[in-house]
Amino acid sequence: METRRFLRSNILYILWFIFYILFAWLLLGATLIGFAIVVIIYGVSIVIALSPIGEGLLRLIENCREPATEEERRYLMPLFEEVFESAKEINPKLSSKMKLYIMDAMYVNAFAIGRHTIAITRGAISTFTADELKGILAHELGHMNFGHTKALLLSVIGNMFFSLIVWFLRLILRFLQFIANLVSEFNLSAIIFSIIIFIMQWVVEITTFLFINLNQITLALNSRYNETQADTFAYEMGYGRELIASMYILQKISMNADVTIFERLKSSHPHIAQRIGHLERLEDEYIAE
Repeated sequence: METRRFLRSNILYILWFIFYILFAWLLLGATLIGFAIVVIIYGVSIVIALSPIGEGLLRLIENCREPATEEERRYLMPLFEEVFESAKEINPKLSSKMKLYIMDAMYVNAFAIGRHTIAITRGAISTFTADELKGILAHELGHMNFGHTKALLLSVIGNMFFSLIVWFLRLILRFLQFIANLVSEFNLSAIIFSIIIFIMQWVVEITTFLFINLNQITLALNSRYNETQADTFAYEMGYGRELIASMYILQKISMNADVTIFERLKSSHPHIAQRIGHLERLEDEYIAE
């Protein structure tokens, strides 16, 4: 059941990660040994990323810390423990190692990392009421429930190795171009070779540009679906109204800037109004029943 839910909720992340593996395998000559090397590299990377060491590194990168002051502990920990217990009632398999962290930034945000980390910014703590914070924490626990954060790590790891491969290809092509430029004045073959290298450089750059943008659009689709899933989980936990209230606050403080079609396609979150509408429809359906 857990595996099916994970696969169904993160299918685009997983398919894209498989594409990364196949791409790296092809670059290594599409041999059995090459496939084994790719699987080992990716496998070790995933194990490290999902380990306490990898998660601790992610928290360090995001500058997350545990509640330190008496005021933080007295105010935040009871909220988190209440919401977490509600989540456990729906999914008893949620890890008991889940912990709340604070990010010392004044912008409004909350996020989930790895398998055990829920983080919230100082800006969010200052902006929302206690009940609204419960709705936000319920949403982040929804991400944990469906394994969204683990699937996202697959994409991050795959993208990292894709970037390394592209960097290596560019380095080789620049070296070959340098050699070709040195000898191009001596014979026609060298000139032709130089032109071929130049064309290959442009092919790599264009392919990389298209791949990166397709990657962002594809994963954004999965991410927007995940946000809706997490909202629904928060509602099922009993924090739908609290989450709606926080969304209305977020809608008021959000800047209404014109965005292009491509920016909308790459957006990792649905429009706030759509999220509010989704939660309100769930509430109306519950009242109707």
